[in-house]
Amino acid sequence: MEPRKGTLLRTYLLYAFMCMLGIVITARVISIQYLQGNKWKIAAANMTTSYCTIEAMRGNIYAADGNLLATSLPYYDIAMDVNTDYLSDEIFNSKIDSLSNSFAQLFKDKSVDEYYRILKSARASNQRYVLLKKSASYDQLQKVKHFPLLRLGRNKGGMIVEQTYKRELPFRDLAERTIGYTRDNIDVGLEGAFDEYLRGDSGRILMEKLAGGIRVPINNDDDVQPQNGEDVVSTININYQDVAETSLREQLIKHNADHGCVVLMEVKTGRVLAAANLDRKDSTGKYEESYNYALGEAAEPGSTFKLSSLIVAMEDGYVNNTDSINLENGTHQYYDRVMRDAEHDETGWVSVQRAFEMSSNVGISKIIYKYYANQPKKFVDGLCRLGLDKPLQLSIPGEGIPKMPNPSDKNWSGVSLPWLAIGYGVEVTPLQTLSVYNAVANNGTMVKPKFVDALMKEGKVVRTFPTQVMNPEICSTTTLKKLRKLLEGVVLHGTAKNLNNTVYSIAGKTGTAQIANKGHAYKTGGKIDYQASFVGYFPANNPEYSCIVIMNSPSADGYYGNITAGPIFREIADKVYASSINIDPSVNSLATNKHGSPFVKNGSYKDIDNVLQSMGISFHFAGNNAGWVNAELQDSTIHITAENPQRMLKQGIMPDLHGMSADDAVYLLENNHIRVTVKGMGAVAEQSLPAGTKFNKGQKVLLQLS
Repeated sequence: MEPRKGTLLRTYLLYAFMCMLGIVITARVISIQYLQGNKWKIAAANMTTSYCTIEAMRGNIYAADGNLLATSLPYYDIAMDVNTDYLSDEIFNSKIDSLSNSFAQLFKDKSVDEYYRILKSARASNQRYVLLKKSASYDQLQKVKHFPLLRLGRNKGGMIVEQTYKRELPFRDLAERTIGYTRDNIDVGLEGAFDEYLRGDSGRILMEKLAGGIRVPINNDDDVQPQNGEDVVSTININYQDVAETSLREQLIKHNADHGCVVLMEVKTGRVLAAANLDRKDSTGKYEESYNYALGEAAEPGSTFKLSSLIVAMEDGYVNNTDSINLENGTHQYYDRVMRDAEHDETGWVSVQRAFEMSSNVGISKIIYKYYANQPKKFVDGLCRLGLDKPLQLSIPGEGIPKMPNPSDKNWSGVSLPWLAIGYGVEVTPLQTLSVYNAVANNGTMVKPKFVDALMKEGKVVRTFPTQVMNPEICSTTTLKKLRKLLEGVVLHGTAKNLNNTVYSIAGKTGTAQIANKGHAYKTGGKIDYQASFVGYFPANNPEYSCIVIMNSPSADGYYGNITAGPIFREIADKVYASSINIDPSVNSLATNKHGSPFVKNGSYKDIDNVLQSMGISFHFAGNNAGWVNAELQDSTIHITAENPQRMLKQGIMPDLHGMSADDAVYLLENNHIRVTVKGMGAVAEQSLPAGTKFNKGQKVLLQLS
């Protein structure tokens, strides 16, 4: 009996223990399920769900004419869940060959076998995510959507697509440094300056993490949609920028120079229409944009500074253009240093006008030394009134810091003043120098160079950037007239005679400065480096544009500003003059006849009729054909006659395209399988295949516009 009682007791105790354990477990379950349910649900959710950032689309940067300078294009990372529930072994194995072949054919980055092994291995190791292609284009994505298996979609075919954005420059390296970038906490150009507007506001979305690390969105009221960035409308003119960079590159190569820059600016507004910066890469020898010299390089300007010196002297009432100065023999000694002129024919007594035209170091330095040797601070204060001692505070980051010597400095000496007068011992940026010359062209008003006209959001202007006046009057009207005569004389009779032309007038100043190396010496190992420059404006009688060109360390075919920098200025000015009808009144007079009727290009009758009707201009139309027509101005009346170039083209005969707009001419020819090349701007002036000539499909035709 005793053993049996012991057994029963142990059984009862075990039973009691199991009951107690059951009660504890039940209580714990109830507690977790009901009393602590929300807490653990939240904890579980936090382990499998989280908010992910949705990047806003970065705003575009536009040229002044609406051309895209920088934009964000979508790219797609294409992956696959090779173990989705729908993909049985039979389905997967039946399509993997064709899927591998499709990827290899489209992307050509891996062989068919390589894609096959990637997919097969991922399937065998139960991977739920295998990346097949990074940064595919939109067109490529559309083709991938029709690939075997993937055409079944996300759930059945396992296709996974993640969208990213890349910054693209449609014009490649054109104005690359002005456009700039922002990365690694470094802000450069317009991208950096206007980053807070361009980047927009990121959104957020709740995502659930599934097996294999795949995340899928969950509908959630707290999701925040991203707000795309604003667009920046710059002042850059693509055509002028192209000319500036091309001309600068050609001259840099020709003269084997180290680097150079060009800035073209509108006189009245300060709008920067072109800004080119190129430097030679030692590794390749090619010239690229890697630094904004126009904005950031503060250096001794040399002879272009002589204008500022004379502004101060003339405003103080000391100097007139007709005053005389003795150039001696082209040399003059100040204490222990000798000032020398470049070689030229004239020595002895000349007018201030002539000394400036010849860019005489001796002449200009003697003028300043004569009146300011005993009051150098007055001269320096006059230069500071021109703003040459402080940055312009431009919208683009990276502006160089100017350096203006002061008589109170410990290194000021008796030779500091005469050398300062000709642009040594002072450091300014090219844009600072241009701002002074631009002020002379702008009736004495100094405006701040600007690179942006407006910000836009969804096609609407949300902010404009008006012209900022830095100094309403840098000098008196009397001084201004003297200065303009000085600058015009340089091109008419002085160091820049090679820029003079009979079509339009130029005013400006050449500069040739010795460059100090890092050890502050101008001559190293018997070699002297120079900085050549030209800065001015045009047309001289009615200034519309100002421009500065600087070339650093030219080492071939001369180093003077008129030889190296001058031709770049002239080429840019020619392009601007040729493309700006507002710049020349004689051109404007050709736009209409004396009765005010406009000239009309040949083209579509519907288009011509719409334009003339909307402008309230009457015309005479002979014929019932409402297709393609010729327009001619006769006795102040616009006469329109019907033509049928389509019929001639269908017969394989080239019609007469003279006077037709480029759009219309290209439309007609390409619709009839003719390959067209267009040169120039305006209406068709010449066609390589004469009217009435037979042509073949695919034949090339050159249209010259004017």
